[in-house]
Amino acid sequence: MILVTGATGAIGRYLVHQLLQEGVPFRALVRDAARGRGLGCEYVVGDFDAPDTLRAALVGVDRLLLNGSVHEAMAGQQKRVVDAAAQAGVAHIVKISAAEASAHSERSINRWHADIEQHLEASGIAWSSLRPTFFMQNLLGYAPAIQQEGRIHGAYGSGRLAMVDCSDIAACAAALLTGSVGSPGVFVVTGPEALTFTQVAERFTTALGKPVTYMDRPVEYFVDALRTRGVPEPIADSFGKMMRAFAADAAAELTPVVRKLTGRPPRTLDTFLAQHLEVFR
Repeated sequence: MILVTGATGAIGRYLVHQLLQEGVPFRALVRDAARGRGLGCEYVVGDFDAPDTLRAALVGVDRLLLNGSVHEAMAGQQKRVVDAAAQAGVAHIVKISAAEASAHSERSINRWHADIEQHLEASGIAWSSLRPTFFMQNLLGYAPAIQQEGRIHGAYGSGRLAMVDCSDIAACAAALLTGSVGSPGVFVVTGPEALTFTQVAERFTTALGKPVTYMDRPVEYFVDALRTRGVPEPIADSFGKMMRAFAADAAAELTPVVRKLTGRPPRTLDTFLAQHLEVFR
């Protein structure tokens, strides 16, 4: 039995769909019963901050997808899930982490992920870490500007990003969770091509049949916007440093992970745009 946490998120929804299609026994952990009913699968209501609910959710579970939203309490919450999984006898945990996760990273978010991975290593549970780069689904956030201005605003300069579709991340997780591929490990998950945002805008132009351009702005513009929205300083600062790193080609390297784990090539940006075109019109 698999337990999927983060089941209503960008990756979790794709994983739930795939496991349903394959007839794999699993349940989803959700904080809201209404959202659980919307998944169309077995679900249990629980909270990372409520150990009793975690113990109940893990009854009969031997494999776990560990995923959750990014916030300052993330490391503590996910480590509690790992502890509960160890007590429940879970045999394998697949964690959704981040590319460049490291205890020595200048980015808080990357250090938090590394802290969780270190806790997994100490738990004695077999574990795998999927470290994706920039999600193609992040592009959905640019839809209003593309619709209204024909522009994408960013702070990525001429940096190339090996963007990956969340459905491919979910497919990698499914392969690891169902035991259809080899031993645990750390996997950096990328798409099939590394593109600058100028090239991304050109792909939008072709797909939409109207001009879309990329406008580069200072990193501070976006960090200040995050602060104005009430995003905590460590997270706003991390996103700023991430943009600077991406502008310096830190996310340009391609890996064969999707093909290795799933047996097929990763989805291209063109395929992603074709599937989501109406969002951007």
